[in-house]
Amino acid sequence: MWSAVVLLLLSADLGPVLRQDGFQMKPPATFRMARMDLFHGTQVGTIAVNASSTRYLSAALVDGEGEDAASLLISVVESTFSLGPSSRDELSTASVRHLRDELGQSFQLERAEVTKGRVQVIGSVRQGSQLRRILVSAWPGDSRHVVAICSVPSGRWDSLAPVLSDSFDSLRVEQASSPRPSQRLLWAFAALVAALMLISIGLWRRRQVARSAG
Repeated sequence: MWSAVVLLLLSADLGPVLRQDGFQMKPPATFRMARMDLFHGTQVGTIAVNASSTRYLSAALVDGEGEDAASLLISVVESTFSLGPSSRDELSTASVRHLRDELGQSFQLERAEVTKGRVQVIGSVRQGSQLRRILVSAWPGDSRHVVAICSVPSGRWDSLAPVLSDSFDSLRVEQASSPRPSQRLLWAFAALVAALMLISIGLWRRRQVARSAG
């Protein structure tokens, strides 16, 4: 009974399932989709271990307006990413590079770890007089993977961090599978090949007969 109550309380903190670009997750219930046109032509929120990898922002969510709002940006990177100590260090470096070189923010790294099937980097940036906590998470994937970056005012971090953790736990990446032809199509293809072979043999015999008659 208590487990059901806990699950109910957790689900109340999360919103409906967001399905985008081959992944799905439940964002925090207070977050809403932002206008994507605000990010067109920028690399905001798109963190890649290899800076030359193709990457694009898939979803942008915010939980309000003004300085006290938190933001959650989710991007897709067209490269392979796996779990491990090397990936942890690589994501840390990529996060520092993205925030410093592409966003002009000095990122203070606090810790990086592999946890719950993802690599996670936590740190902070200072925007004017406001300190904001930064959470970056990357999920493994073959040839493409998902990266999320969340920015939260430091005063709201303790209350929002557990909800973000539950939200990230809900993320699932659809594995791309190569389409397999149905058995009917295979039989049809085999019949076509056989028919073409019979036609070719027939034409060859006619030419042989014509040459013999000549």
